[in-house]
Amino acid sequence: MIKRKLKETGSVIYRKICYPFIRIALELRTNSIMEQGSYLNKGSVLEGRNYIGKNTCLSNVVVGYGSVVNRECDLTNTVIGKYSSVGSRIKTELGSHPLDGRHAALHTAFYSTAGVHGYTYTDKDTYIDEKYIDKGRGIQIVIGNDVWIGNNVSIVEGVTIGDGAAVASGAVVTKDIEPYAIYGGVPARRIKDRFDRDRIDKLLKLRWWEMDEKEIKELVKSGAFDDVDKLIKVNCEGT
Repeated sequence: MIKRKLKETGSVIYRKICYPFIRIALELRTNSIMEQGSYLNKGSVLEGRNYIGKNTCLSNVVVGYGSVVNRECDLTNTVIGKYSSVGSRIKTELGSHPLDGRHAALHTAFYSTAGVHGYTYTDKDTYIDEKYIDKGRGIQIVIGNDVWIGNNVSIVEGVTIGDGAAVASGAVVTKDIEPYAIYGGVPARRIKDRFDRDRIDKLLKLRWWEMDEKEIKELVKSGAFDDVDKLIKVNCEGT
């Protein structure tokens, strides 16, 4: 207990006194904005031009170029693509308990040797309570490019949110979301698509978020991003 309390005290001191200077260095190095109280744990990466809101904590999270994670988010083991907008108070829900009709108890001490809550009764693992998309990198959730997630959304482990998708505020995402689909509700269900199938296929092929920033700016000035058909047409003419 003493060791744990000393570690907790050291963490508080580090966050309050040391980390503000690290935050400044990260902002300068990545041309990003990190608001007061925002914190990047081990394994987290900002690819550049990011905005991290007040009191947001990221643990083993890659934030793609130009993406935004607003205030009071708690994200773990997640990859976020480019130019995505993550709302406030977004939570990643990691881990599960056995609802398989076989295990008698739901507490981890009865089926896991890890002792994550301080103790265990078993000497063998009889239930896997974590789902990984990329176990080598410890990634459990993937949020694509050009995604918009409203406020107060929970995302369950093992989920991929496709490019161009939108998730309504208050949703609980328990399964994969298709590219350019709009989802909402508890659990989240498909409401409609942003575009018809032909436009979606062309946008997925275009992958505009992979373009050079200068090229994107020129397309914005031309009005291509105000009219999806114009953006698709510009790309077709360019190829």
